[in-house]
Amino acid sequence: MNKIEIKEALGSCLFNPEATPIYDVMAGGLIWSDEIPSREEYGQYLKAVYYTRKVIAYRASLTLGVERIELRGDWELLKSIIPNWPGFREERIFGDVQRLLKIHKYKERKVFKKLEDED
Repeated sequence: MNKIEIKEALGSCLFNPEATPIYDVMAGGLIWSDEIPSREEYGQYLKAVYYTRKVIAYRASLTLGVERIELRGDWELLKSIIPNWPGFREERIFGDVQRLLKIHKYKERKVFKKLEDED
């Protein structure tokens, strides 16, 4: 995606203190409901989900204290285009969010282990 497409896809995302996180298994991280457009804007929603996967994965790496440097470029590009994107808020990177992310990672490992054992 180019800068214009990124801005179109994510530029309307505004911080909502009532936003809720879900675990994105493809990104391996948490994404809050205010970080991507609603599904009603389906084209923008799909673009946002596609683009943010690497950004969410990078944020998760920061949260867990194991930075994935290969993903930093996408994070920095988004930050230069939309510096106020809700996903850049400190409380979504550090602090209590680490515990929540670790819980989801643990559950993910259990599910994958169960699937492997079924083979």
